[in-house]
Amino acid sequence: MLTVALPDELEAAVVTAAHRSGQSVDEYVAAVFADALSLEIDRARLDSFLAGTPGVAHERARAWLSDLADGKRTECPR
Repeated sequence: MLTVALPDELEAAVVTAAHRSGQSVDEYVAAVFADALSLEIDRARLDSFLAGTPGVAHERARAWLSDLADGKRTECPR
């Protein structure tokens, strides 16, 4: 379990967004955190690539992008 103290204004915005999305606050915050962590993983991979780590084959990247366009969110290929 994790407890996070938010400023009142931010907490109200989170509660509103959760209700608007049809999720509980816990579900909404978990989804937001998962998205943010996914972005951080992708940023770390980009930094690694820019530092010289070999990239992903074009076909694997294209298949992932095609799935993403079809609404199938999966982790970016390595």
